[in-house]
Amino acid sequence: MGRGRKPAKKLSYRDQQIVERYNSMHETMPHLAKKYRISKQRVYEILMRAKRFGYVINRPKDLIRNHQINQCEICEKIINLSKKEEFLTKRQLAQMLNIEYSTCHWHLNELIKRGAVSKQFASLRSENLAKAIQYYKLHPFSPSEIGRKFGYKNFYSILNYQKKKGLNVERAITFPREINLHQEEQRGLYTNMS
Repeated sequence: MGRGRKPAKKLSYRDQQIVERYNSMHETMPHLAKKYRISKQRVYEILMRAKRFGYVINRPKDLIRNHQINQCEICEKIINLSKKEEFLTKRQLAQMLNIEYSTCHWHLNELIKRGAVSKQFASLRSENLAKAIQYYKLHPFSPSEIGRKFGYKNFYSILNYQKKKGLNVERAITFPREINLHQEEQRGLYTNMS
């Protein structure tokens, strides 16, 4: 009489997800191993087991090499957003497109490599910084006041650093005079950013 577990007749849900992700364009064994918190060897074993169950395991390397930007739906959406939105993080971009972060990252890098999108697009790492820069561009308050509002000690140097990186952080409109943020709050004209 045999001991131990009976062999499964089909793949588990997690294993099916791993196979689907591996067959997609951008997932690699190390990436899948990290995502599912298993070893690369275990990912390989799952793929071999899936083959025995009749799943097709293929890596569309030609699709990666010959990725057509003008035929890719995600790439077109990223290009359109790059024309509308200036200050985004990659995470915000992924949420706007309703795709996973890794997929967004891969497509964005492809667009940057080919020059379809500037290197500065979605290069900010903090959503709070993106909001602070947008607020700075649209309102007449001094950098120090905006820095205090958003929790940055030296917002002026952050702006200079972003300029050096190539981001356009110049104000779109020249304001007649700098308005004090506290005076604006007292008048009730100040709207809170959320």
